[in-house]
Amino acid sequence: MLDFVEFLAQKYAQPQQPPQKRVLGLNQGKIRISDDFNNPLPDKFWLGESEG
Repeated sequence: MLDFVEFLAQKYAQPQQPPQKRVLGLNQGKIRISDDFNNPLPDKFWLGESEG
């Protein structure tokens, strides 16, 4: 148990670096969303029926 307490003390005693700031537009143009993304899903989807 003492080893675990020492491990925790060492882990949290080290200064932690602040998270990096996010860069707006870094991945711009890398993802494409379909034009029908917001359209309702068909009943077949909700009822678990296959289309085959």
